[in-house]
Amino acid sequence: MKKFLLFLIVLALGAYAGAAYMLGGQAREQYFSAVKEYERYGFLSLSNQRYERGFFTSTAQTLVELKVPGTLTDSNDDEILRFVVGHVLHHGPLTGEGGNIFSKPGIMRITSTVEPLAAEGVGQTLFTRLPELAQTTSEVRVGFGGEVSGDVLIPAIDRDMDGEHVTWGGLALKGEYLPTTRALRGELAMPGLALKTADGNMELDALSSDFDMIEVLPFVYAGQATVGVSAMNITPAEGDAITVRDLRVSSNSSCDGALYHCSQVVGLESVDVGGTAYGPASCELTGRNIDAVALSEFQAGLRQLYHTMADTESEMFFDRVGELYAAFFAKMLTGTPELNMPHLRVATPMGDFTGAFSLKLLAPGAEAALNPLMLLQHLEAAAQMAVHEELLKGLLRIALENEQTEGDLDTLVQLRYAEQIEPLLARNLIVREDGIIKTQAMFASGKLTVNGQDMPIF
Repeated sequence: MKKFLLFLIVLALGAYAGAAYMLGGQAREQYFSAVKEYERYGFLSLSNQRYERGFFTSTAQTLVELKVPGTLTDSNDDEILRFVVGHVLHHGPLTGEGGNIFSKPGIMRITSTVEPLAAEGVGQTLFTRLPELAQTTSEVRVGFGGEVSGDVLIPAIDRDMDGEHVTWGGLALKGEYLPTTRALRGELAMPGLALKTADGNMELDALSSDFDMIEVLPFVYAGQATVGVSAMNITPAEGDAITVRDLRVSSNSSCDGALYHCSQVVGLESVDVGGTAYGPASCELTGRNIDAVALSEFQAGLRQLYHTMADTESEMFFDRVGELYAAFFAKMLTGTPELNMPHLRVATPMGDFTGAFSLKLLAPGAEAALNPLMLLQHLEAAAQMAVHEELLKGLLRIALENEQTEGDLDTLVQLRYAEQIEPLLARNLIVREDGIIKTQAMFASGKLTVNGQDMPIF
């Protein structure tokens, strides 16, 4: 009986070792496939430096090269930032560790660390001045169905450099990709950043982001994403301090197979400039009926450019990008795309500013899309705006102060305001209502109407 149990144990261990070794082969294939995909991608390139395969674990080294523009390094020429990322690939089927070894079975678990190169250049300078960056780590798990989940952790920094002090709370990124549903989810958190220099101080508090997207077509994602900053303070050595509170950007998008729809909302609680508070402020932009296939083709073409052209700052690269945009817009304009700003509102101590607009094309067809005059016959548009007169006068006062105009400022503001506003009121291009300047314009069937009055286009 004991011999039989021993035989079963040996058989199980042998089977596990064989499974681990086989999965080690899959791990190798997936690693080299990822390196090949980003062998050259614009300013980024990856290459394998070493790969050693074992029964239960394999090790690898990936050389990362990033092209850094000379404008960022005070150099006449671009420089290459090089460093190595070392990987330990833990073969499945058991990819857990310690007491959780039986949790999350899969093909492999990869732990990675940054390994600076002992070479001259921007890379050595970066890791010498900020050695904490060499402590960056990541852990990625690959499941049997191809699902990928993991995180990247960049440690905190607190040090003096060239008379400046940098305090950074680090950064954490978590993500997950599910190939069965093409879902991509993740979140990013940066507790804070503070920079003290001779020119002033800057503080950023609690940057966060999350996203939950689905790849509806190749390289086209739909879903929701948010970015937020709790507060940002800028205190220059001279001049007014600026404080921004609760900045939020949220995006939502969807696709019905043929048409892509998206919306974005930007809002902030307040902006304080020299003790004067402005806000809240908010704005919403929406795009509807965008040709999803054309968008997918555009993204694929742009991706191919980054793979094939090493110099992404060259005139030839931007020419090619321009061609892709031209082809995309030519296809999109043949449909019924819409661009709307349902609302824009900015509150100030001198009064509010509000506005809205909408643009819609009514299926002009390929021929009309390439002819601006014919395109106008298929365009519908509307816009409206309202602003307190005290706000307009306040903005005019700021402009005159910057011009350093001689004379009594209050008198100059009234004179300049009358010179600019009264002629517009006389022509009915704007109207005055209880101390608020308003206007409303509509365009349809090639005709423009402003405040109910027909206006010539040209």
